[in-house]
Amino acid sequence: MTAPLSAQTFTHGMRQLTLPVAVITVHSGGQRNGLTASSFCSVSTQPPRVLVCIGKQSSTHSQLAVGEGIGVNVLAADQQDIAMGFASKSVHGEQRFEQGCWRPLITGAPMLEGSAVSFDCVIDSIIDDTTHSIVTATVVGMTHSDQPCLLYHNGAAVAMPTAQPA
Repeated sequence: MTAPLSAQTFTHGMRQLTLPVAVITVHSGGQRNGLTASSFCSVSTQPPRVLVCIGKQSSTHSQLAVGEGIGVNVLAADQQDIAMGFASKSVHGEQRFEQGCWRPLITGAPMLEGSAVSFDCVIDSIIDDTTHSIVTATVVGMTHSDQPCLLYHNGAAVAMPTAQPA
């Protein structure tokens, strides 16, 4: 029998992945909030559904509710400052929205203008799992730009390389 994998070793392995950076947003009880995340993916196309993992310790977690809106704003390469603002442990709630231009689309969740793509969703389920909740949501609206997305690799934000024509 092998020893369990340490959290440090697992974290090191996960940092080798290159993932898009998103700001996850909510608007409930008259208050907007959000966080920076790279743990999200598509679940299905019919219906269009996404999955997002949200840490239970985040200030946004308490505002999650089935049937409520949630935004998945995949940041453009030039929006690193917004990623850092939403990742900050010293800035919370409405203060996080001071950078960028935010507006609701359908559900009321804040959508970032100029993002690579933003998905406006309704939460279908919230699954409790250790330190995070796994949130599934149906996409009811979307906006996008032609901007490349901001990526996260080995603990740092990186711009997506420009593809060269063949």
